[in-house]
Amino acid sequence: MSLKVYFKIAMFVTIISLLYIHMQMKIFELSYRDKDKEKIIHELNDSNGSLNHQILTMESANSLGNRLLDHDSNFQFMDNQRVMTVVASAQGMPHISQPRPKPVGPAWGLFSFLGAQEAKAWE
Repeated sequence: MSLKVYFKIAMFVTIISLLYIHMQMKIFELSYRDKDKEKIIHELNDSNGSLNHQILTMESANSLGNRLLDHDSNFQFMDNQRVMTVVASAQGMPHISQPRPKPVGPAWGLFSFLGAQEAKAWE
């Protein structure tokens, strides 16, 4: 083998090796970046959870009631003098009719799988 061919093969192997090492370094660099991004995402999820807890605490009925009925506010409970009552006759009210139950024969239990199933209370 001549010296010229040996140098060509050595240069080719060297360039391929350098390309392979460069690709491996890029892969490790990207994995470290991904780890950093995952850490940031976990921190953001934790802060999001605590902020959601704070928001739900502020929106709770107890918190809203405490703020509404605080001693500095002008709000108060409704008293009976401010409640309006309406008197209506039975003729003005719409009549709601109850649907009649379907008669059930003694043989209907044999064919109950044909119709729609419905729950019945025990008497």
